[in-house]
Amino acid sequence: MSAYYEGDFLGTGVTSNNRQSNSYVFRQRQLWASVKFDSGLYISGGQMWSLVTESKKGIENRQEAFPLMVDPQYIVGWAWQRAYQFRVAQNWDKFAVGFSIEGPQTTIGGRGFPNNFFINAPGAGGGLYNFVDTSGYSLNRAPDFLFKIAADPGWGHYEIVGILSSFRNRLYPCGALSIALPAGCAATNSVTGAINDSRMGGGAGATARFPLFAKKLDLALHAQGGDGIGRYSSAQLADLTARPDGTLVPIHSYAWLGTLEAHANPKFDIFSYFGGEYAARTAYNFTNAAGNPVPVGYGNALFNNSGCSTETFPVPSGTGIGQPSAPTAPGGLAGCAGDIHHIVEGTLGFWHKIYNGPKGRVQWGLTYSYITKYGWSGNNFNSATGVAGPSVRPHAVDNMVWTSFRYYLP
Repeated sequence: MSAYYEGDFLGTGVTSNNRQSNSYVFRQRQLWASVKFDSGLYISGGQMWSLVTESKKGIENRQEAFPLMVDPQYIVGWAWQRAYQFRVAQNWDKFAVGFSIEGPQTTIGGRGFPNNFFINAPGAGGGLYNFVDTSGYSLNRAPDFLFKIAADPGWGHYEIVGILSSFRNRLYPCGALSIALPAGCAATNSVTGAINDSRMGGGAGATARFPLFAKKLDLALHAQGGDGIGRYSSAQLADLTARPDGTLVPIHSYAWLGTLEAHANPKFDIFSYFGGEYAARTAYNFTNAAGNPVPVGYGNALFNNSGCSTETFPVPSGTGIGQPSAPTAPGGLAGCAGDIHHIVEGTLGFWHKIYNGPKGRVQWGLTYSYITKYGWSGNNFNSATGVAGPSVRPHAVDNMVWTSFRYYLP
C-alpha cells in the first residue's frame, strides 16, 4: 500500500475552477492512495493524473510521461487532466489494461443559442467550490469513463485510450427568448415541458514512445480525436455547443503532439515539442421574422469577426487615455466571435542539473514557445437587414520565454 501528496502555489483564488486541474488555493495537485497486489492488480483512488495521460511504463500512478517544459499548462496537444477518480488496472510483464471513473466537467463554446437551458451550476460559497467561477460545475448524470491498454514489448511503450462522457443540461422548450416557441407552449415564456437533455460524447487516442541511441533520445507521437473531448487536451477547446432550440451537440475535435527529448548526459536534458488542437465548425441557423438566417453554434460562417483586429481603450469605463485615473486592464474586443479553428505550439528548451545528490537536486532551465491560433471565418451577417460583410478569419501569435530555478528535496 502507498499514498502520495503533491501541492503547489500556482492556483488563483478568484478564477480557480474544476475543469482540468482543480486549481484551488493551496493547489492540491495529487492526493491519492493505492494498493498493489502480487498478481499485478493495482487499485488507486483520490485526485491524480487522468488515465488519458501518457505513462512511461504499464498503468500505475507516478509513471506519467509529462512534458519537461517550464510552462505549468504544458504544451498544446498533450492529453491530460488532474481530477478525482477511482482506477483499477491489471499489469502483467509486458501488457496492462486499466479502467477509471473520473470527475466530469463540461466546457461549452460558441454563441447565439437561446437562453432556455441551464448548464454548469455555480459553486457553493460556503464549501470547497468557487462560487465566483462563472464556468460552474457540471450537471452531468454520470462520471467520465476511461479505458486504457498499454504495451511494453521490450522496445518502446505503446498506449490506446478511450473516453466516454455523458453531458446533460436542463432544457426549457417553452422558455426560448430568441426563437419561436414550440407548439403546445403558452403565449409567454414558461417552464412547461422542461426536460433533461443528455448527449453522449467520446473519443480515442494512441501514443507511441521510442527510446533511440541507447536511450539518449526519446521520440514520442500522440494523436487523439472524438466528439466532446476538447477538455482532455491542454488548450481546453470546447466540448459542446448548442442548437437553436437549446439542445446540446458535442464538438468534433482532434489533438496531436510530437516529442523529442535528448539526454546528452546525466546533468543535461534538451527537449522539443510540437503539437496542435482543432475544433470543428458546428454551426446552425434559424429564420427570424424578417425571413433572414440567424447564426447559432460554434464557428458559424455568419458570425461577426470584424472587430478581432481592432484595439479598444483600456478599462474600466471612464479611465481611458487622457482620463485622470489610470486604466487597470486592457480593453476587450468588440465584434469578435473568434471561435477557435486550431491552435499550434512549438517549444524548445533545456534543463541543467547543477547538483544531484544526497542533499537533493538543484537545477535550472529555459523554455521558448511559439504559439499561433486561427479562428473560424465569419462574415458579420446582419440578420435584421440580410446584408453580410467581408469574411474575416482572426489570427493571433505569441512568443514566450520561460525560466526556472528549482530545488528538489532529497
